Amino acid sequence: MPSFDLSDLLARTNESLDVEFKAWMDPRDNETRAKLARHLAALANHGGGYLVFGVDDKARTPLGATELDLALFGQDAIAGIVKKYLDPRIQVLVEHIVHEGVTYPVVVVPSHGARPVIAIADGPQDGRNRPVGVSLGTIYVRAAGPESAPIRGADDWNALLDRCLTHRSDLLGNVLRQSLARQSKPDERAANLLRAAVDDTAQDFTAQTRLLADKVDPQYRDGIVNAGANYSALGYALVGSDGDLVEISNPRAVNERVSIEMHRYAHYGWNSFLPLHVPERAPQVRSSTLAGQEMTYLEGMRVENTGLISSSFDYWRIYECGIGVSIESFRDDWRRPGAEAIPPHLTASWILIVIHSLLAHARLVGQEIPGVTQVVVRMDWRGLKGRMLAWDHFRHAAGGGGMADDRFVKTIAIDWALLRDSYFEALRRVAIPFFQMFGAAGWFNPDEWLTREAVETEFSRPRMNTIKLFEES
Repeated sequence: MPSFDLSDLLARTNESLDVEFKAWMDPRDNETRAKLARHLAALANHGGGYLVFGVDDKARTPLGATELDLALFGQDAIAGIVKKYLDPRIQVLVEHIVHEGVTYPVVVVPSHGARPVIAIADGPQDGRNRPVGVSLGTIYVRAAGPESAPIRGADDWNALLDRCLTHRSDLLGNVLRQSLARQSKPDERAANLLRAAVDDTAQDFTAQTRLLADKVDPQYRDGIVNAGANYSALGYALVGSDGDLVEISNPRAVNERVSIEMHRYAHYGWNSFLPLHVPERAPQVRSSTLAGQEMTYLEGMRVENTGLISSSFDYWRIYECGIGVSIESFRDDWRRPGAEAIPPHLTASWILIVIHSLLAHARLVGQEIPGVTQVVVRMDWRGLKGRMLAWDHFRHAAGGGGMADDRFVKTIAIDWALLRDSYFEALRRVAIPFFQMFGAAGWFNPDEWLTREAVETEFSRPRMNTIKLFEES
């Protein structure tokens, strides 16, 4: 969710067309579902917006708690409405805002793409055999009121078609640039900035864990300090045909859009680069010096501000210059209070999820930014000495006495076309070097083991249907 709360949404003007307030209603009701489909389509055709439940749309007054189960307003329920009534199937995201102790579901609706969203089914019929809520073949837009209505005049068409044509021209320009450009290696400046960004983000992450450790109950201090020393620091840089970085002009807006797709491909109840909406950990713009240059970035999940002691900690930055960095402490180190100590290890599934999360974000952001021809990935794993590669807490995947070195650093350049069209091969290219570090004599050979089937099997272990590889072109 973006970094505002319900008060921010309520404070918008009466003619704010990108927000639709709805009183509590039962989404299982067929007429309600059809009416919600109309609002979702109109918001998408407006360029994106928010559908907020539990607020009186006339007085803009929060209605307080509901007796309805909030699961009825969840991701699956709203996606089911989209699937039945709309095409293209926009990928909505359902978030929650807590206001005065009450939880309000908010549907984040993305903008339409190269073609507008259209109704593909009628709503249920009324007593005069007319469809209620939504009509087959109709394009809905936001109109003064605000309301969601069928497209009418020339002005509505102009705004909608301008966005469609802009999207198509961006895609066409991106394709032409990639087709005509001569591939070049990333220049030294791009590589240096990526390295500096990963190092600076990692150092800040460690400093934040120490600040947090000083604030919490003593029983948690050692675990938090250890998290600040044992982590994966992964970053990517978007590079153009000239070898220089490709700028991300509005990291906040781009990441909000990308977050919707991250929930489809790299979400395990959490995901890298998550724009959490609670004020103390919401994304904020900051700046630092990288390789002697002042750089602006959007950061999220600032560790020192959390009030939650969890199984791991993460922190991320997206730099306007075209770099993304995600830091996460090792979840495999977590154990329940009172549980027996286990040998230090990393599981194959978690290694793959961490790398996949970074590459998925790079791929999704790259699709938003015209002119990307390469993605440079930098991995910096710390706290490795003595760690084994394992399938789970009890079964080791590779023999030997664990990692000899405490740190693994690697920079890998990937053609954008490979990441976009042959995603698994890109994942394999990044993951293999790290898995090879565990290659003691034994029964694990990463070159032979790391197949698409093996990765899909590992992704099924967390029992989440939103950890999955991208389809191949």
